[in-house]
This record gives sequence, structure tokens and C-alpha cells, in this order.
Amino acid sequence: MSHLKTLAAASLLAITTAAHAADAPASRLSLDLNLASVHTEAWARRELNQVNPGLGLEYQASPDWGAAVGFYRNSYRRTSAYALGVWTPMRLDLPGGLTASAGLAAGLVSGYHRSEVPCEPLAAGAVLRLRTAQGFGINLLAVPNTQSGSGFIGLQLVAPI
Repeated sequence: MSHLKTLAAASLLAITTAAHAADAPASRLSLDLNLASVHTEAWARRELNQVNPGLGLEYQASPDWGAAVGFYRNSYRRTSAYALGVWTPMRLDLPGGLTASAGLAAGLVSGYHRSEVPCEPLAAGAVLRLRTAQGFGINLLAVPNTQSGSGFIGLQLVAPI
């Protein structure tokens, strides 16, 4: 229940921030709302949690480098915390003022066992970020399969703060 209250508060904050920041340039700091994952293995889609609510902060130090920290309910129904470095050197300007950037994220994550994630507490994956000129958007994080675990694509909503 406390996760639902946290998500509700984060959503309210994101909405009010959006109302006040519509004309402002993109902020270096953003609120990340973790939503869901889609696992790549059929057994994982049946047995694991696909709804992964959580909250995070992202800091964009330069166009190519950033950092992200936060927490979420993982696929094994436990709370995980993460701290990641994010490198997105590939960039594409899209119609409508949208920007896509892609690269890698790597760092530390808690809440998993070695039998589930052999490299725990290390984490890494490919990142695709879509942003408006004001900094609103989504993050997609793709993590590959391991010998004992299913890969996934995770989704976050992003709002500048």
C-alpha cells in the first residue's frame, strides 16, 4: 500500500511540475516513475511480476552522461534500489521537437539473489530515451537474458523537476 501512496504522490508531483514547466528549457534533474517490464522469456511473463512501480531521480551532467538513482518493486516482488551511470552518445532529432538518445547504463542494484541474477549486485543494459524539448519523456531499459534469468524491457515516465 505504501508503494501506491508513493506512486500517487509522484504522479501528482509530475503533473504539477509539468503544468509549471511547459515553457521552460529542459532541466538537468528529472523525476523517473518506474512503471512496468516486459520479460523476454515466456516462463518469466507467466511467473514474474510485470508491474514494477517505483520512483527515481535522474541527473543529466552533459548531453552524453548522466546518473540515475531510485527504487522499485522488482520482478521477484521485492524492493530494489539502484544507482546507475548512463551514457547516451547516440542522438537523433525527431519531428515535433522530440529527441531520441541511446546508449548504455551500468551500476549497482539490490533486491536480487545470485540464483536469479548471476552478476548481482552489478547491473547493465541498453537505454533508449525519448524527450520533448521541455524534458518530458520515457526511458526504455533493455537487459539481456542470462543463463538463469529472463531479460526484460523496462519502462519509466520522465518529468523534469
